[in-house]
Amino acid sequence: MMTQARTLRVLVVDDERTVCAGVEKILTRRGHAVEQALSVDEAVGIMAREPAFDIVLADLMMPGASGMDLLRVVKRRWPAVPVLIMTGYASIGSAIEATRAGAAGYLPKPFTPDEIESAIERVSIVMKPAAASKAAPKPAAKAQAAPASGPQAKAADIIDVDMPFDAAEVAASTSKAYVHQLTRSDVVLAADFCPLGDRTCKRYKTKGQCDQPECPLAVAERRKAAKVVAVAPAHDFIDVDMPFSYAEVSALTSEAYADALGRSDMATASRWNPEKAAGRKVLVIDDEPVAANAVRRTLNRRGFRVDEAFTGHEALNRILNEMYDLVLLDMKMPDTNGLELLPTIKKHRPKLPVVMVTGYASIDTAVEAIQRGASDYVSKPFTPEELFTAASQAIRRAAV
Repeated sequence: MMTQARTLRVLVVDDERTVCAGVEKILTRRGHAVEQALSVDEAVGIMAREPAFDIVLADLMMPGASGMDLLRVVKRRWPAVPVLIMTGYASIGSAIEATRAGAAGYLPKPFTPDEIESAIERVSIVMKPAAASKAAPKPAAKAQAAPASGPQAKAADIIDVDMPFDAAEVAASTSKAYVHQLTRSDVVLAADFCPLGDRTCKRYKTKGQCDQPECPLAVAERRKAAKVVAVAPAHDFIDVDMPFSYAEVSALTSEAYADALGRSDMATASRWNPEKAAGRKVLVIDDEPVAANAVRRTLNRRGFRVDEAFTGHEALNRILNEMYDLVLLDMKMPDTNGLELLPTIKKHRPKLPVVMVTGYASIDTAVEAIQRGASDYVSKPFTPEELFTAASQAIRRAAV
């Protein structure tokens, strides 16, 4: 049970009187002051007369105007008042849409008294920046997929980090040969996938084996990476004489302009090309080479240029030193968590769209990802068309 931080003035908007009455009963017992409205028009009328509400709870589906309509009106006329969307038709899609539109929270029906109080408490913390900076709330994960192996499974038996199936259970339902093909991924290996380098390889496809002691492609990538000087976040300066922050300059102008500056406060004309900046260069951040290769091959066919990063450190190094039009960020990786890496990416590249990718899809993590700056949220497994659509839409939204 949540401890009440302070008394809030709450407006509950739902076309069902029983729902309004139930929510009012729950919240008044917790010490909050509650008013009811049975329609969007009634809610707007109440707020026009008495706008001093701390939070609005709005049902998503109502006859006539919907909760989304009310959300847009409130954000336009009373932007300081947070809106929490309630719905009996919960979905990741509507949760993302509501959060993008400015909803402070998303609460599936039916909910318990503790769940609604917890949701309001999270919104109340966000309303107080000082408190939020001390302890950022983390939504409870309701719909995360439970590991197929159960709590007693050994770590060595887990096939994949994102979707941790137990090797023995998968083999019992399929075959040992199939499990061997999966390696650390839930995707079956392609015929040209070389286990030595953890990547697709034309030589391996032709010969069926690799006689090198180490993957030549991996060696070449390491040498290339060694030549790249990492830009430390603490030295995010463009020019020594006039030490502007890259993030500040790009926020006021554009990332293309800031990239063209290099170490000077004057843009190099040959480097600053807004048309060229509209190209589609994508960074895929995923610790699974199989998954990263599959995404790269899918997007390459659609005209994208794709780079790969397998750790959070490598990804940040690339983002700070190269210009990308899109990042596809896996949520679960051994060395970091995508939700934790996301704010760092947005800090240094505020206009760079980031699409969160996960095999642990849930409404709570979808809302948190959008709130932290993600452009979209895609569930694994996805089709090539779904991936292409998400990538294209994210780039298009960022250009607006």
